[in-house]
Amino acid sequence: MNLILFFTSFCISFFVGWSTTIYAVFPIVNPVPLIVLPNNDNQYSLINSVHFHPTQNIFCVTYTHNNKVCLYKINQDSNPSIIQTLCNPSACLKEPQHAVFSPDGKKIVVANWRDRSLNVYLKKENELFSDAPSTSTYLPNTLKRSKPHGIAFSPCGNYLVVACGAASFYENGIALFKSTGKHLICINYLTHAELPGIPKGICFTPDGTHLLVSFCEPCALSIYKVQNEKIKPVPEQIIRGIETGLSRPEDVKIAPDGTYCAVSNSTLNTVTFYLFNKDTNRIIDSTPIYSLQNPEAQLTFPHGMDFSFDGTYLAITQFGSVYFNELGRVLWHPSLPSEEGTVNLYLLNQR
Repeated sequence: MNLILFFTSFCISFFVGWSTTIYAVFPIVNPVPLIVLPNNDNQYSLINSVHFHPTQNIFCVTYTHNNKVCLYKINQDSNPSIIQTLCNPSACLKEPQHAVFSPDGKKIVVANWRDRSLNVYLKKENELFSDAPSTSTYLPNTLKRSKPHGIAFSPCGNYLVVACGAASFYENGIALFKSTGKHLICINYLTHAELPGIPKGICFTPDGTHLLVSFCEPCALSIYKVQNEKIKPVPEQIIRGIETGLSRPEDVKIAPDGTYCAVSNSTLNTVTFYLFNKDTNRIIDSTPIYSLQNPEAQLTFPHGMDFSFDGTYLAITQFGSVYFNELGRVLWHPSLPSEEGTVNLYLLNQR
């Protein structure tokens, strides 16, 4: 009997290990970009975010220092083209940091760096959105020394979260807003003293009950529970350490099928992927199962990223040849060409 149990246990362990190994070596992404979209503006800009439409292969991109948000549509030949540009003066953009579509595709929310505002743009009868914001709201006064970075809608669309993290001389925070129609109302937040570092990327888990947050200083991924319209301040899971491959992580996203998550690492020029259990809302292993890296990936300071709704594409923004000062502020030479900032589009491999 003991021999049978031993043999059964051995077989289960062997096949589980074999399956994990196969997954680990499987290239989740075609490592060579399908398309590299340069910034064609006359002035260089950080390209902070990219986000896909929930039901179409359309994505929006924030060009922070150009004060514009561009909407691209991927054509049948996988070649993206601009279908709309939200720009000033009508768009009332103040260094847009992050833009996201709502889960129903009926609005875009843009977080502005300069004045800490959140603009809501409503969808028109076609694929386009209003040129001017329908409403603007602001981070609560408690977070007045914070700057918005990543933002994300809950899967149901009723809530929006904002990760407030920047250089070390700003305060950190995470804000939870209720989304009703065109209005956003702050209902809960975590302050600087409650957080272990500088939050950058943020997203809801597929069931909407937890938040996955990337921290750049110190490097970590944390999972927070959202219950009764409040973010519980003690994380339910934290992964960190050399084995994670995290290096000043920026954005974080969960794949459309919920089986893995991805993190952009700005100082290593990589995107690392981790197995995720969508039933328990936990990262299964802190060691990456795959790493998108150079020279094939052609990444220089990867930042924002997102998966297309159908699991076909992964889009990644990159800053190019930038550097940090002693306080952690991102800087670049005045002569840096605008083409240094790009949006790289990759094909996801089907497992």
